[in-house]
Amino acid sequence: MNSEIKFCQHCGGLLEESLVDQVARPVCSNCGKVTYLDPKVAAVTLVYENRKLLLVKRAIEPAYGKWSFPSGYVDRGEAVEAAAAREVLEETNLHIGILGLLGIYSGSSPVILVAFRGSPLDGKATPGDEVTDVGWFELDDLPVLPFPHDEEIIHDFITHINT
Repeated sequence: MNSEIKFCQHCGGLLEESLVDQVARPVCSNCGKVTYLDPKVAAVTLVYENRKLLLVKRAIEPAYGKWSFPSGYVDRGEAVEAAAAREVLEETNLHIGILGLLGIYSGSSPVILVAFRGSPLDGKATPGDEVTDVGWFELDDLPVLPFPHDEEIIHDFITHINT
């Protein structure tokens, strides 16, 4: 079983791997309840102004010290667009407007990425608590980005701005 969850949330019994609908899932050895390991949703925002893209240098894992798009997890009950704007504000102190959906990216990772296009509304980009630096980069001079869908996101973004 590939989960950090070891005990049933209903009765506290030990979880064991079992086939449920032909998929290996954690099942309680005591009450028989199936634990479904749902994915997390993260919002990513590509903030673009004056032909430059805003990136942040991460001060937390994963990818500590690497440049990436402003991003973070969506809270339960929070609109994904609101999470995207909140994460940019938390990481860069920049208020942005969401211009539209760029794409949804998923795969073998337990995280589903929802990427938006955004533009600055108010403020100056400065590092927030979870980043050590912020920078504006030309699209043809981006640093190496650390996450699995980054190249696809950049490709989709360039395709969008060129249409």
